[in-house]
Amino acid sequence: MPSNQTDRALSDYDLTVNRLLSKLAQHPTVIQFQAAESKLKATSALYALEVEMKALAKDAVLYKKIGKIKAYQETMARSKVVEAQLNNEPILIDYRRKMTAANELLQHLLQNLETQINEELHREN
Repeated sequence: MPSNQTDRALSDYDLTVNRLLSKLAQHPTVIQFQAAESKLKATSALYALEVEMKALAKDAVLYKKIGKIKAYQETMARSKVVEAQLNNEPILIDYRRKMTAANELLQHLLQNLETQINEELHREN
């Protein structure tokens, strides 16, 4: 393919991708997810708990690897307490629900694109 045709094909591809991203950004599911994500990020106390939970889980894995069973058990127990606190937070519950919906939308879209691409490839062969 000559250079100008390659450039045009890339330009068409980029244009199509940008249009798809623009449409996705306007989808109510994505808008709702982004709003929930912004609320969660704005809640510093929840964010701090999330960071603590991740650090505790990481420490627990390390303790288990080095054979410190009691430290592992205590750290995991604390991690579970923090996780339970997070799991009862309405903002986090809302965020997870909207994230799941957005993920399902993207999975559906990707599955449809894959099917269409595969059908097109089979037609060409």
